[in-house]
Amino acid sequence: MKTTIFLLSIMLLIGCRINGQDKDSLSGNKIYSVGLQFGLNQIREMNLLPLAHRGTLSELSLETEKKKNSLRLFQFYFTYSRIRTNMEELFPSANIRLGLNYSYNFQIFQKNKFKYLLGPQSSLSYSFMIYPNWDESHNYWANFLTLGASNVVSVSPGNDNEWVTSLNFSVFGIFSRPEESRPYKMDDNTAGGVLKELNSNIEPGSMNNLLQVNFKTEYRFPVFVTKREAITFSMDIIRIGGKDGQPVLQIISRIGIKIML
Repeated sequence: MKTTIFLLSIMLLIGCRINGQDKDSLSGNKIYSVGLQFGLNQIREMNLLPLAHRGTLSELSLETEKKKNSLRLFQFYFTYSRIRTNMEELFPSANIRLGLNYSYNFQIFQKNKFKYLLGPQSSLSYSFMIYPNWDESHNYWANFLTLGASNVVSVSPGNDNEWVTSLNFSVFGIFSRPEESRPYKMDDNTAGGVLKELNSNIEPGSMNNLLQVNFKTEYRFPVFVTKREAITFSMDIIRIGGKDGQPVLQIISRIGIKIML
């Protein structure tokens, strides 16, 4: 049942984006883009130890943006990073993130080249961690499905350039975390065992125990007659704490480039 809830959530988020194929242009209603980001990943897993793991990350994202009387944004991302503490020379630990973001923003204010938009947003994220030097028998994770608010500011200085900044944050949702004490000695690392594990211990949460904040700013500029690229910077702050375990805190900052197809 718990696995079904997560899978249905994925289907609902994807279903919101299944529309007709619109032709992309600088003034088009629908834009498809591919992004590549690099940055820093910091995780403090209190179920394991109070030390922070840090390392570089690589992220690939696919996005669609639809403009009409509103602004609809959808993003799929895959992130991989190797991390370590200051006590380790190598990077034995790893973090994999897979997720979807969707927002539906309405124009609230416009003056000249300035626009402010506000609306609901939803995020689904699976974050899987392994720490072989500290606990080679167990996996760790911090998964969530949240609903919240999306704020977007757009400034168009001219010549098809555009500066877009967004601030999204969660209000409530559900999450999955491992228990602090596990009665079994070793996890089931088969595909079915990992999938079951990632969808276990589901709890409801609000901003006191399920906090997700995303800040993103990008500058878009033309490179061809009908295409644009963007330089992007983004940061995620995530804190999740379950009743049967200690919280995890994750801070991700990255810079990259986005190519609008």
